[in-house]
Amino acid sequence: MNEKVQLTISPLLRRLETVIDTRALGRAMFAFVPLLLLAFVSGKSEWFSVAIIPVSMLIALDRSQLAPLGVLAHAIAITAGFVILMASLAHPLLFIMATSLLGMGSVLVTAGSKTLQSLGSFTFIPALYLACENAEGIAKQALVTKAIEVIPLLIVAALPILLVASVEHFGSRRAEVPSLAYFGKWTRLPPNTERGSYKEQMITVALAVACAATLVEWRHIDHGQWVIWSAASVVTGNATSAREKFRNRITGAVVGVVIGMIVGLLIPHAMPILVLVTFGALLTLICIRPYTLAFGTRCACVATAIVLAGQPWISGGERLVNVAAGSAIGLLCALMAAAVNKSKCATDEREC
Repeated sequence: MNEKVQLTISPLLRRLETVIDTRALGRAMFAFVPLLLLAFVSGKSEWFSVAIIPVSMLIALDRSQLAPLGVLAHAIAITAGFVILMASLAHPLLFIMATSLLGMGSVLVTAGSKTLQSLGSFTFIPALYLACENAEGIAKQALVTKAIEVIPLLIVAALPILLVASVEHFGSRRAEVPSLAYFGKWTRLPPNTERGSYKEQMITVALAVACAATLVEWRHIDHGQWVIWSAASVVTGNATSAREKFRNRITGAVVGVVIGMIVGLLIPHAMPILVLVTFGALLTLICIRPYTLAFGTRCACVATAIVLAGQPWISGGERLVNVAAGSAIGLLCALMAAAVNKSKCATDEREC
C-alpha cells in the first residue's frame, strides 16, 4: 500500500517542482519574517510596503549571479532610484523624464551581460512601485521628506539578502583564491560573458515608459505603476516575443482579476488575511515558474487585496485596465521599433 502511495505522490511532487520553486520560497520567507515581526511589534504597516525590496534583491541575486558587493550596490541603486522618483513626482514632466531614464538604465546594464537583465528590471520595479505607493496622499512639498523617512526601512529590508549572499559567497570560495580578491567581485559571472544587444531595446523601453508615464500623469491614473511597468515589460527585444508577452499578460490579467474579485467577496475581510494576500502577490514574482500562471496569480492576489481593503468589488478591475493599457503601449512601441528596423534593413543591408 505504501509503495502505491509513493508511486502516486512522486509524480505529483515532480510536477509541483516544475511549477513552484521551493528553494526560492524558503529564502523569501526568511526575508519576510523580520518584516512581519517588525510590523507587528511596531504597529507600522509601512514594513509591509517595503517587502518588495527583499523579493527584488533575491531575484537579482539568483538570476544575475550577484556577489555580496553587487547585492550592496543593488540596494543602493534601488534606494537612489526611489528617492529620485519620489522627488520627481512633484512635477509631472520631471517624473516622465526620471522614469524614462530609469527604464533606459534597466536595459543599459545588459551591455555588461545578458544575465544582468534581471538586475536592471528589479531595480526599476521596486523603485517605481515604492515611489508611487509612498507618494499617495502626500503633499508635493513633503515628498522628499517622506522618501527620507522610508530609507531606513529599505536598508533593514535589504539586510537579510545581503546576509544570504555573503554566506553563499563565502561557502563557495576555493582555498586557493585570495579572500580580498574574492570578496571584491561584483558578480559571480565568468569573464567574457555574452553581452546583450541593448541599444534599440533601450530606446524602445524609454519611449514606452515615457508614453505610459505621460498617460498616467495626464489622466491622473491611480496605481500608475501598473501601467508604466506593463509598458516596459512587454518590450522584450523583438516583435514576436513582445506579442507573446502581451498575450501572456492579458490572459493572466483577465483570468486572475476575475478570480481575485470573486475570492475577495467570499473570504472574511480581516487584516491578517489582507497581509497574507499582499505577501502572496510578492511571492509569485519569485516562487512560481510559468510566467502566465505567476502573473495571473499575482493579478488575482492584487484584485483580492483591493476588495479586502474595503473598496467596491468592481475596483478590482482597475488592475486589468491598467495592465491592458500599459501592455498595449509597450506592444505598439515594440512593433514600431521592429518596423523601423525592417525599413533600415531594406534601405541598407549593412545596418542589419
